[in-house]
Order: sequence, then structure tokens, then C-alpha cells
Amino acid sequence: MTPVIVEPVDVLYLLDQLEEVLGAGSRVPLTSRTLVDEPEILDIIDQIRLSIPEEIKAAKRLTDQRDQVVADARAEADRILRDADVQVAERLGEHHLVRSAEARAADIEDRAVQQAADIRREADTYAHRVLLKLREQIAQVGGTVDRGISELEARGAHEQQLADRV
Repeated sequence: MTPVIVEPVDVLYLLDQLEEVLGAGSRVPLTSRTLVDEPEILDIIDQIRLSIPEEIKAAKRLTDQRDQVVADARAEADRILRDADVQVAERLGEHHLVRSAEARAADIEDRAVQQAADIRREADTYAHRVLLKLREQIAQVGGTVDRGISELEARGAHEQQLADRV
């Protein structure tokens, strides 16, 4: 059995390897069964198990980055609002300028809130796409594992039937 690789590997690459090992297996005559190198398949499955947590960590990092972008946008909005307040206070003596400053501050606040909402929406959309892709990859891994288990169980049952006949 080859040693388990600890470094993160792309799950889709590992699935391709698993499919290649299954395709390279020897056909059992007069059946749809295939003999495969069980230790090699189990090694690939172990590598998939190790890689999936890395993909989940990557999705968490993405979510954290999104949260940081949102926090930065909020901080920028607060800074803009503070700047607007300072401008309003400086122009308080001039009535027509006060109204202009209030309107400008409201516009800046609206833009900042809109920017934060846009950034949040884009980050959520991106995170959603990544999580959907991860869910699809996990489903593919599960399907591959289920097929492998079914083939191994079917082979064992077939071999048991042959042994029972002898």
C-alpha cells in the first residue's frame, strides 16, 4: 500500500485517479465485474477524505474574507459619515451651506450603504457559488465511493456464491 499524501490535493483530480484505477482493472470473464487494486483505491479514498476538509477550510477563508470586506465597507461608511458630520458642523453658520451639506451627507451615506450592500451581495453570491461547487464535489465523491463499495460488495457476494458451489 502506498503512503497517504498529507498535502491538499484537488478532489476532482483524485476522482479522476479513482476512475482511472477502476478503468484499468481486469475484467472478470462472463460478468460485468472488474478486479481492481483495493489498496490503491483505498489510498485514493483516504486522500479524498484528507482533501475535503481543505476545500471546506478554503470556503471558510472565503467567508472570512467576505466578512472583512463588509467590515471594511462599514468602517468606510462610518468614516464618510464622520467626515460629513465635520463638514456640517463647520458650515453651521451658513444656512444655505448647511442644507447643502446635509443633502451631501445623506447622499454619501446612501452611497456608502448601497456600496456595502452591493459588496455584501457579491460576496454572498461568490460564497454561494463556491459552496454549491463544494457540495457538488462532495456528492461526486460520495457517488464514487458508493459505486466502489457496491462493486466490492457485489464481487464479495459473487465470490461467496462461487465458493458455496464448490
